[in-house]
Parts: sequence; structure tokens; C-alpha cells
Amino acid sequence: MKFERVFPEEYPSVYSKWKDGYVEWVIQDLPPEDDEEAIKILVDHLCADETLCKTSDLLNDPESVRGISEFWRIFLGKRMSLGCYASTNGNKKLVALNCCFVSCKGEDIDCEIVGKAWKNVYDVLDYAVSKFDVFEYLGTDKVLEGMGLVVSRNYRGAKLGSKIIAAREPLCYTQGIKATATVFTGIASQKCAESCGFVTTFEFPLSELAEIGLNYSKDDTRLIKLMVKKYDF
Repeated sequence: MKFERVFPEEYPSVYSKWKDGYVEWVIQDLPPEDDEEAIKILVDHLCADETLCKTSDLLNDPESVRGISEFWRIFLGKRMSLGCYASTNGNKKLVALNCCFVSCKGEDIDCEIVGKAWKNVYDVLDYAVSKFDVFEYLGTDKVLEGMGLVVSRNYRGAKLGSKIIAAREPLCYTQGIKATATVFTGIASQKCAESCGFVTTFEFPLSELAEIGLNYSKDDTRLIKLMVKKYDF
């Protein structure tokens, strides 16, 4: 059954907030008016630094930049993504986010993957989820999936990634979703997930991807991990 977001009377909902010195932080639903800024952050900061995008040289493939941007535009539009904002002297700025969507058992992602480098990235994610049935493992017919966790460079080191991942839980609670799953591709994000209670269900080195015809080095031992968490509510 196709998932449809239930919207509260007050939207966007706030899931976490705290103060650190002169900065007030908020993690909340990412509203539609911030989608384009979110895509800019994803392209400028994730595509440049994330393991698969960087290895595939995605930023130097204009068609792939357009393709991945449109992909994010579609999935941000499902209104299940989280934004982290920093407020100083009344100025609120989007500094980090997690593009999320709800995946339902038996439902395929209906989105054209445009661009050679973007396809080289996406096929890794598709390979991971094809090798392990998260729905059976978690005992549910729908999970919240992440498809892009990014913190702007000037704001890294403040554990914002972990805080955003943790905010998936209250978001899921409001929608009756009892589990979350993500293919984490970098050591930093994998550690963030572990700190939030995620467990690894399936992992493989990048070298394995060369064996199935993707453009990765046969000597690359960096690990890609499919990680999940089940919520107790």
C-alpha cells in the first residue's frame, strides 16, 4: 500500500532543539520552501565528499548533477525529510539535512536515473537493498529510508549527523512507522548510525562492485553498510 504522509495541524513539526552558546539549533520537518536550498547543500557538500559520488567523480558530470538533483527534488517532495537549522540573532539557516522517504514492501522506486556517474552511484544502493530483505528482517511492511545525509562543511564536528539520525524516531512515531533503514556509505555516517542504535545487516567492500561491472576499483576495501533500527512503540 502506498504511503501518504499524515500532516499535523502545526507543520513543520520540531523533533529536537537545543542551545549551544549563541546558537539555537532546531531539527524539524524540512518545509517545501527550503527544498531548493537543501538540494544546493546536497550537491555542494554531499556530492563533493560522499564516498560513492566522489569516487564516481559525479560533480564533473553535468548530466548526473541534474539527474541526482531531480531525484532529490522528487523525494524531498514526499515531505518526510529532516532539516537542521542554526539560529543566531534571529537569523535561521539550514545547515544540515537528511533526505528521507517511506519505502513499502513490494513497491519499487519509480524514478529515472539520469547520468552515467549518478547511475554508478545509485546502482550500489540498489545492489545493497537487493541483497537483503529489510522488511522480512524487521517484520514490517514499511520503513523510513535515508537517501542523503549531509552536514555543511562549516558546521561539521558538532555531531549534527547523529542528532538528525536520532530525530528519525519521533518522526516515525508520528507516522506509525516502526523501523528505519539506510545504506550508509562512509565511516562518519556509519559511526553516527551506530551511536543511534543502528545495526549492520549486510556489508560489502567497494571492490565487490567492480566484480558486478560497476566502475569501482578492485582494490578498494572501503565498506558499504546496510544498517537498520527497529523502534519500540
